[in-house]
Amino acid sequence: MRTFDLTAIKARLTSGARDESGAAAIIFAMALVLLAPLTLGVFDIYIASNQRQKLQDALDAAALYAARSSAQTETDINEIGQRALKANLQSFTGSALITSSFKLDGAKVIGSAEMTPLALAAGFFQHGNVTATSEVLRAMDRLEVALVLDNTGSMAGTKLSTLKTAAKDLVDKLEAAGNRSTADDPIKISLVPFSSTVRVAHNVSVKNYNTSTHTGPDIPLWIDPQAKAHWAAGVDIFDVQHTDRFGVLKSMKGGQVWGGCVESRRPPYDVKDTAPFKSDMASYFVPYFAPDEPDDDEGYWSFANDYLNDGTNSSDWKTRQHRTAKYSNKTPSGGGPNEGCDLQPIKRLTTDMDGLKNAIDDMVASGTTDIPMGLVWGWHTLSPNAPFEDGAAYGAKNNRKIIILMTDGDNVNNTTAWYNYNGSYYGGRAYLWQGLLDGANEGSSGAARTQAMDNRLALLCENIKAKDIVLYTVRVEVRTGDSALLRNCATDPEKFYDVQYVSQLGAAFDAIAGSIDNLRITK
Repeated sequence: MRTFDLTAIKARLTSGARDESGAAAIIFAMALVLLAPLTLGVFDIYIASNQRQKLQDALDAAALYAARSSAQTETDINEIGQRALKANLQSFTGSALITSSFKLDGAKVIGSAEMTPLALAAGFFQHGNVTATSEVLRAMDRLEVALVLDNTGSMAGTKLSTLKTAAKDLVDKLEAAGNRSTADDPIKISLVPFSSTVRVAHNVSVKNYNTSTHTGPDIPLWIDPQAKAHWAAGVDIFDVQHTDRFGVLKSMKGGQVWGGCVESRRPPYDVKDTAPFKSDMASYFVPYFAPDEPDDDEGYWSFANDYLNDGTNSSDWKTRQHRTAKYSNKTPSGGGPNEGCDLQPIKRLTTDMDGLKNAIDDMVASGTTDIPMGLVWGWHTLSPNAPFEDGAAYGAKNNRKIIILMTDGDNVNNTTAWYNYNGSYYGGRAYLWQGLLDGANEGSSGAARTQAMDNRLALLCENIKAKDIVLYTVRVEVRTGDSALLRNCATDPEKFYDVQYVSQLGAAFDAIAGSIDNLRITK
């Protein structure tokens, strides 16, 4: 029979309690068992957070891509979104996308996705899935866009051909943006080529013009053929009061036409979109008529636009130039009443993008630069007021008005040789002695004329922006002058593009097209 020595057992236990060999290893092992899951859990939290952000970024991009597509059905939207999500999603090895969907909710594309993240401590902790949602508002605004494009002589050659390509590409991009919209007629675009004037019609026949009522086929009612405001100011180009310019054209031989160009309105209407009203004839538009300038047979040097015999022996240049009777039954020889009216006509707001691009292709380079003349007509094409009344009402819901102004030069109104008593060449500002350019006259220097035009442009820009019209300005290869004028004209500095080389014009127009696209992530 085996017996136990209690004293020996007690001694052994006491000895064991005092023995410290291996204690650190035991403690470390026990701590490792407890700390490892906690450490791995911290990594899991980091990984899950990182994966959630990657999923959100990928879902945002996919929803935006689907919304910007031309897809109209939820099935197509979902298919496009799924492809984009898979292409953009960056995931850790061990994580997996469980579900994802892209749905149409009115004008919104709603994307959602769920995935299981990589979990290092899955055996110790319960991990939830990573989820993300994204909402993108498809374009709902109707856009009215005016392309106001410099067609002056300095644009000839590579500049104009590059402008045509860039402008047509811009039209395509805006049309594509319109196709992604849920609105009816979501995009309308107008075209305003300009030099020193603009052309609102194209070679209108005056054969059936009624000189009694001052009306005729294709003659707009907002035109004042008698230039009554000029007479009121004592500065008309004819010696017979209220001479009808279309009547003069009709009296001439050779089947004369009104080329379709117009003069600037008299200040202050030259920088406003006020509709013409009968109580102030200065609010009306006067048709372009370049008068026959004096012959050189009475000691005068040759004038720029001498196309008829003056029919008088008077030595007074103004008597010769203003003589109304000299036009009757005569045929012009060189130049003529439409001298300088060579532009492609304005294209009013339209949804016919092919027709618009054809008009862009037909643009020609001619004349000098009057930026406010082009810009105010760009405004007229968007305005709800006469002359065109094509634009939606100011402040109309879900409607945006945008002007894109492009020029390659500074404002110019050339001085003439000393023997030309007009002091300026006839153009969209008529003759400067007629008072259509506030702040300058026939005696002003070239620099003073430019400054006066710059001042009108600055005021015009402010008037346009006051109507909540978004204004982009593009300055191309202008090595002289101050860019501040066009920079300040734009809605904000980001909407001003100083293009140093014409080859960069397409990129500038691309940037503008992207800026106009109002798609945005809402959540």
